[in-house]
Amino acid sequence: MGQDKLTPEELFLKEGDHSAKLPLVDVHDSVMEAIGLGYCGFAADPVPHLKEGNTLDIMHKMEPEARAERRRKRTLRRRAGGWAAALILVVLVGGGYSLLVEGPGQTAKIQYEVLPYEPLLATEEGGKVVRSNKPLFLSAEKIPQRQESKEEKLFREKYSEAYKAVEKLLLPEEFASYVLRKEKAGGEPPQIGIVNRMMLFNDYSSYVAKAKKYTAPNLKQPEYMPEGYVFDQAWIQPDFEIKEKELLALTGGIKLEGGYRVSWRKEPLDSINFDNSGLSYKKGQTMVSISVKRLKEKTGIVESLLWTKNTIMENILANGTQLIYMDHSKNGEIKLGYKYRLVWADPENNMLYNLTTTPESSLTKEEVIHIAAGMMN
Repeated sequence: MGQDKLTPEELFLKEGDHSAKLPLVDVHDSVMEAIGLGYCGFAADPVPHLKEGNTLDIMHKMEPEARAERRRKRTLRRRAGGWAAALILVVLVGGGYSLLVEGPGQTAKIQYEVLPYEPLLATEEGGKVVRSNKPLFLSAEKIPQRQESKEEKLFREKYSEAYKAVEKLLLPEEFASYVLRKEKAGGEPPQIGIVNRMMLFNDYSSYVAKAKKYTAPNLKQPEYMPEGYVFDQAWIQPDFEIKEKELLALTGGIKLEGGYRVSWRKEPLDSINFDNSGLSYKKGQTMVSISVKRLKEKTGIVESLLWTKNTIMENILANGTQLIYMDHSKNGEIKLGYKYRLVWADPENNMLYNLTTTPESSLTKEEVIHIAAGMMN
């Protein structure tokens, strides 16, 4: 195509700085219009929200490759701005997206497709992650609040006191179960409790070492994290099965005021499982939390996801892995405690992953998908 057939906008791009030596990018009319360089008129500043020094992230919906081939009209070179450059690739099939980010010392690329919601296969035996049958809703009927009796309030307070009394007798990374009783007959029935304190880590290396020691699921750090987000902490949650009959057979223990007694026992380490762990990243008061758990159930519904009528749910295919994407930015009356939630699985190893952002997060859909994709094997 000769220069006389190019629009002023295309001529500007064609004659621009070629020093960046960027690969050629095929652009047709719909894409030109989408980025502000089509027939709607030339924009002097086509990306006004960017500030100097920021990495340029562009996400555009692509048309099928065959259609793009038929409609291909021209080849352009785009001028590089600062050290950042974004390339639009017209190569994905219908409904897919492509993101390419280039920055100093970093090149990251994520491609994904948006699919209708469907249950997620989580185990090789057929276990699935599904959304709950019905959305959560607020009942118009007011449920009368039951008044707590003095005896019940006292027993609840003693239950908390029993926990603290047992916890004081344990060393770090020791766990226990206990039973609280009222010594005189006719009191409240015995109550069973456990002390399984979460293990917290302020640096990633300490978390990795403990995860290896206790064979807990070991989360690698995300390959991509939006600017400003830094590592906050990691955690491992221990758990164990309560042996009720053995606990109720215990005698003696710690005597509490008011005629209460707590009998307890330290749980052996080989009875503890460390099937849950997680990482969190913060930027100011906003947080991204990523967790993983080893699935015990292998068939049926292994996880049920709560949602409301305001929750957007769809499936995303990224890096060959399908995940469930939930957008609860329109909270409505019911607060689920997050803006975005992404769930994906590793069926071969029976692992289920979960990523959430706090409700006030300013992250975009593309950014949270990018984080999740950087966690996948």
